[in-house]
Parts: sequence; structure tokens; C-alpha cells
Amino acid sequence: MVDVFDEVEEELRKERYMALLRRYGPWVAGAAFLVIAGVGGHEAWRAWETRQAETASTRFNEARALEADGNLEGASAAYAELIGEGPRGYATLALLHQAAMASEAGNTEEAARLYEQAAQRSPVALIRDLARYQAALAGFDTLSFDDMQLRLDPLISGGSSFALLARELVGAAALRDERWSEARRHYEFIQLSIDASEGLRLRARDALSMIAQSAPAEIAEEVAVEAPEPAAEPVAEPEAAADEAMPLPEEESGQ
Repeated sequence: MVDVFDEVEEELRKERYMALLRRYGPWVAGAAFLVIAGVGGHEAWRAWETRQAETASTRFNEARALEADGNLEGASAAYAELIGEGPRGYATLALLHQAAMASEAGNTEEAARLYEQAAQRSPVALIRDLARYQAALAGFDTLSFDDMQLRLDPLISGGSSFALLARELVGAAALRDERWSEARRHYEFIQLSIDASEGLRLRARDALSMIAQSAPAEIAEEVAVEAPEPAAEPVAEPEAAADEAMPLPEEESGQ
């Protein structure tokens, strides 16, 4: 009797399973098909992207070779094709090269426009910041201090790698437009920044000296008061004076 009941229970389980399979089987099969199709589509997309990147890389190197050979017209045409048809990364690089070519040719307005396009196109934050800085630099002669500050404030306040260079450019625009207080503020920040290079600090110091000489008296006095006093040189002992007069070896003198 036990075996009979077991067989009946087994048959009932089979019937319930078959009923569930008939009811939900098409949906399960459809979901499996979608998963397989999705994986296959993703792999196909990646393969297509790889082919596109390889093609773009070849075309970009060909354009660079034309530029290096002095065939600027051919290089510009090759870069233009990449800008119109290439992946975002290579299109951005093509825009940067075209902008540099325009800048070297003295067409700063065109260079600024191309750098702006590169900043909008680039998928990489560092290259976007570089393109924004270069666009402002190319347009320096035509942009007012307020325009320069508006364009570069995202770099200055956003912690960009180009923040100090952008601040220097804004300070230069303020100095050019005789916005003495703004210029002093930016150059003092640079001079006191621990992240500023020695060359950047020296340029900031020279700009502050210019402000002290050219600005109205009240601004010049503020610069003079806030500028750090040079450290007094210690008086050399008689025995050490001769040693200090001797030239240092090249590795110690930094030459």
C-alpha cells in the first residue's frame, strides 16, 4: 500500500510540474533567450568598438605623420574626418591637434573655438580641463577679466590639476585690465601655495612687484605690507668667510 501511495504522489508531482512548465515555460525560455541575446549583443558591440578604435588609431597616426611632415592641409583634413566620424577619445585628440595647429598659425580665435569643442567632447576630465585652460589662453587678448574668471572658475574652485595655472591666467587678465585688488588676491594665493612650482611662485612675485609699482597708493601699500620680508643673511665668521666665497660644485649649486 505504501508503494501505491508513493507512486500516486509521484504522479501528482509530475502533473503539477508539467502544468507549471506549460504555464511558465514560454516565459522562462523567453527570458533565457533575452539573456543570451543580451550577452551576444554586448560582445558584438565590444568587438565593433575595438574595430572602430583600431581604425581610428591608424587614421590618427597617419594624420600625425602628415603634420610632422609639414603637410598641414592634409593633416587638417585627416583630423577633420576623425572629428566627424571617430570615437570620442580620438575625436578629442584630433580637435586638440587642430587647435594647436591653428594657434601656431596665429589664428587664436579658431584655436579657442577648437579647444572649446575638445573640452565639450572629451570623456576624460583631465583633458577637458586642459582644453578649457588652453581655450582661455588662446582667447586671452579678446576676453575681459570677467569672462576669463567665468571660464576658469570651475578649474580654480573644482580642484583641477590646472587650478594654479588657471588662477595665474585670471590674475594676468586682472593685471592687464588694472583690476589691482583681484590681481593681487590671485597672485598672493599662488605665492603662498605649497603646490605651486618655483617658476610659478617667481612669476607671482614679479607680478606683485609690478602691482606695488603701478597700482594706486592704497593697493600698493597693501602689497608692500603683506609681502614677506626677505630673511636677513647671517654674518659670516672670519674663518668661514673664505669657504663661503669658494664656488660650489655643480651638483651643489644646482647648475
